[in-house]
Amino acid sequence: MDDISKDAQPQSAAQPPQPQSPLARALPPPARPVPPLTSPAASTAGAASPSVSEPASQTPLPPATPAGTHAVPPPPPPPPAPSAAQGGRRWGCLIAVAVVVVLGLGMLGLGVWVVSSVANSAVTSFLPQEAELLGGGGSGPKIREEMMTDDKTGTTQKIAVIDVKGLLVSGDDYGSAGTDAIIKGIEAAHKDRNVVAIILDMDTPGGGVVASEEVHHAVQQFRDTGRPVVTCMHSVGASGGYLIAAGTDHIIANRLTLTGSVGVIVSTVNYAGLFEKIGLRSDVYKSGSMKDLLHGGRERTPEEIKLVDDLVRANFEEFAAIVADGRARYADVQDVLKAEFADGRVLTGKQALDMGLVDELGYFEDAVKKAKELAGVSDAKVVRFRRAIRLFDLFSMRAGRFDGLSRLMPAEMRLLKPGQMYYVMPSAVP
Repeated sequence: MDDISKDAQPQSAAQPPQPQSPLARALPPPARPVPPLTSPAASTAGAASPSVSEPASQTPLPPATPAGTHAVPPPPPPPPAPSAAQGGRRWGCLIAVAVVVVLGLGMLGLGVWVVSSVANSAVTSFLPQEAELLGGGGSGPKIREEMMTDDKTGTTQKIAVIDVKGLLVSGDDYGSAGTDAIIKGIEAAHKDRNVVAIILDMDTPGGGVVASEEVHHAVQQFRDTGRPVVTCMHSVGASGGYLIAAGTDHIIANRLTLTGSVGVIVSTVNYAGLFEKIGLRSDVYKSGSMKDLLHGGRERTPEEIKLVDDLVRANFEEFAAIVADGRARYADVQDVLKAEFADGRVLTGKQALDMGLVDELGYFEDAVKKAKELAGVSDAKVVRFRRAIRLFDLFSMRAGRFDGLSRLMPAEMRLLKPGQMYYVMPSAVP
């Protein structure tokens, strides 16, 4: 009984501390156990309602990740579908961008036009006082008057020098002898009563049949006023260039100038043999047998050859008539057609002088002296009527440098077109 009572009594008295071994004193004390985490709501609910039988909800902890590994995050939720308001805003932005681009291009074009106008005016502002833009009215290129010699006599009389340099082409081509600029210069000299004579400063292998005839016509209109025209040939003054020169009052050439080449030429490319080798055929549907004249995919028929020959002959006789009318040695067309040069050969200035195609061997100063003599004046200013450069010309010349293949070809070959007739030197034809 006493033993049982002794066992049942609580051991309220503190036990005396047991002595620790040196090893136990060296080790750290054991860690205290961590109670499980619970949400504050669950703890509050548990404290307020201890009688509820259901267990309080707890926030689950993420599963433990083994050492040396990384937890994989859950995939992101899919993006929400665009609403109608968002689609409307997107179209509004696109329209706004388009409007800005259109306005920007318009402002750019306006800026280029303003810069071009200012640049063209600036060119004139840097010229001498005697220089001015002529032919301001109408379309086409503007002509600029430039003083070439110092005049100390104070005379108002002028000898106008007009360039005929490059391949003769109809229109306004800055890199060639465009007929618009040449004719505009002749018209400006025609209207200026102070101009007593014109010198055509020539360096051209010829060009288009119509282009050559148009310049010849303008020269004759100036001559009809009783004022002379002198031609000064430099390196080349052949074919269409000679046609223009033949209609002037006096021709001066260097002894080494290439001139003559009186005749007509038309060229095309015949690739029928190539088509036959590669098995290719060109089908042409035409309203008449001559509608596809000079077509390169087949051989010429005898009728086509005769027709082309007749066209060339008719143009050649027009050329010969101009030569006969301008050259005293040849009385009529038949004299020209029977001449040695009628086969289209190229002549030097010396040979042309011997055949009566030029009047004198000399230089530009000789042309000025002859112009004064024919005009009957002792003093006259020498001015050049030249096409004014525009800003567009600078862009076109710059762009032409990047055309690599065409830059390998002579200028004449880049401008001549198959199937058209030309008064041009044979070496200038592809």
